[in-house]
Amino acid sequence: MTGTAYGFLTAAAPEADALNRALARAFQLPPERVDVAPAGTVDGRNWDTAFVTSEYEVLRAGDLRGMVHVYATPAVTSPPAPEGVAAVLAREAGTPVLAEWGTVPWVRKVYLPQGWVTYAAIEGLDIAKDQPWFRVYAVQAGLAAFPEAEVTGLDAVVHGVPPETPLADGLGEHRALLWPWEALVSRMAAGWPPARWYGAGLYREDLAARDRIEDALPALPAPVRSAVTALDARFRALTVEDAGHELGADPASTAWQWHRRPAVLPWRVLLPVDPEAAGWLWKWVEDGAEGQPGGVDLSGLDLSGACLAGADLSSSLLCGTGLTGARLTGTDFYRSHLQGADLTNADATGACFVRADLDGAVLRGTVLDGADFARADLYGADARGARLRGARILGATLIGTDLRGADLTGAELRESSFEVTLDDTTRVTGLKGTAHGPAALTAPSGTSRPLAGPALETWLRARGADVSVLAPRQPQARPTAS
Repeated sequence: MTGTAYGFLTAAAPEADALNRALARAFQLPPERVDVAPAGTVDGRNWDTAFVTSEYEVLRAGDLRGMVHVYATPAVTSPPAPEGVAAVLAREAGTPVLAEWGTVPWVRKVYLPQGWVTYAAIEGLDIAKDQPWFRVYAVQAGLAAFPEAEVTGLDAVVHGVPPETPLADGLGEHRALLWPWEALVSRMAAGWPPARWYGAGLYREDLAARDRIEDALPALPAPVRSAVTALDARFRALTVEDAGHELGADPASTAWQWHRRPAVLPWRVLLPVDPEAAGWLWKWVEDGAEGQPGGVDLSGLDLSGACLAGADLSSSLLCGTGLTGARLTGTDFYRSHLQGADLTNADATGACFVRADLDGAVLRGTVLDGADFARADLYGADARGARLRGARILGATLIGTDLRGADLTGAELRESSFEVTLDDTTRVTGLKGTAHGPAALTAPSGTSRPLAGPALETWLRARGADVSVLAPRQPQARPTAS
């Protein structure tokens, strides 16, 4: 009789006490029945009485700093599933834990300390000859532990959950022909498991599979043709006619299925790891609310790591919303309320913030290249280290806005309030236009001095800007609640 082996990778270096505590809880054993030691340790091991043994290795380089191997002896009569062990380990150790997922070795399921899960793609690099070295190069949802990873949908995650295909499975030699078409219908009906995402490219491949069926249809036996008819009917019921608009398909040269799209577009967003926020965001997509007047209320939700690139969030409420590390390229926030929202390290390249309210927002390290802030309010916003290259800041209100370390290279100001905090690391090369001061210049010591009128203009021009500083506007009081 053999035991059960488990293997995990961890974002942080493993610690023996946390491992012992986590494994005791996961296997429902007293701590003395769990033996934990660094890899290669022989002396002092509890070989005789331990029901569970574990060895760990601390990796010196890479995105993943720990390898954990666990062995449950035959004395553990009902060993838990790897998923359960990984979840407890993540919670007790306070670090993301990666476990194998499906049959694709480079895709891992990521368990987070909060009890949430997502997926990641990893690769091993042969750099440290005496140790493994792993890079997390893609994640299904953005994670602070892996800031360099691309946030993208992972096809392999979709393929890791086999769909139910009873019709194709019963067709013998014709199974391969019908299987992709039934798999699409099955996944659509099930709500796109496991992450409520399905790429537009995958969808196109499935529509092309239906083209192949059509070519073969005249020679297919009656039972196969009946199965195709049934699947077509289910496909029509789950999709809507759009004349090929979503896929850019020409109605004159493509078959009927190319003119239909899923009623709920599964490639529109990548959901965050927070299940509550993911549920609200998916409901918004499911209800087809995108772009409708009035927007959506996502206030207070944690959308960190979500991908909302190109989404229409105009006239929406995102007060206090967590958008840390979110991908917001080209997202439309026209007239939206983002007071107190946290966009730390988000990528909002080319986003529209026209007439948006960003009072008190956190924009630290946010990429805002080419973003449009026309008539936007940024009272008290923290934009330290933000990148605003080529941004349009026209008629905007920047009062109490912290721009220390920000990069405004090539940005444009036009009659904007510019009562901001600057320092010698603020980059303004190519900044052009007109602005109202006064600004405040902070020294490394923390002391601050005002820069008004000609002094502000001189400071800006000395650093490569072409900005004319206008006379200060009358003091503006913030509106108070009635």
